[in-house]
Amino acid sequence: MGDRVSVSFRQKNDWYVKGKKKEELMDESPALFHHWGGTEFAKMAFDWFKMIKTETKDLKGSDPFTRLEPRNLMVQLIGTLARHKWDQYKTYDKGVLKDHEHWMSYSVYLGKDGQDGDNSDNGHYTIDVDDCKMYNDKGESIA
Repeated sequence: MGDRVSVSFRQKNDWYVKGKKKEELMDESPALFHHWGGTEFAKMAFDWFKMIKTETKDLKGSDPFTRLEPRNLMVQLIGTLARHKWDQYKTYDKGVLKDHEHWMSYSVYLGKDGQDGDNSDNGHYTIDVDDCKMYNDKGESIA
């Protein structure tokens, strides 16, 4: 049982070597899996990204975050989830459900890519940084 899903960010890599396949020209973050996240988790991640893209659009300077590098975006997303206590670790103490203030749920974990974990209920969603679109694991644009 679960509502399994995973998300990642990808971006065209401008530092490619001529002659490489298209797939090798993309830089992709590790995948963030969520056992209970469902499609709402993917939607939340995409909405968060659109907000970040808008907020960083006019910033001066160039660093991994303002360049919207996929691996940095994943770190920022995880940090946001933790700060906003999006999905806290829960335990029962004497029959009472308790949220742990500083721990995230064990149902959230990283994988090297969308096949490195269990997303069998809802599949893998990729957020394309350049196009500001989200794709399901069948390659269909869904947002």
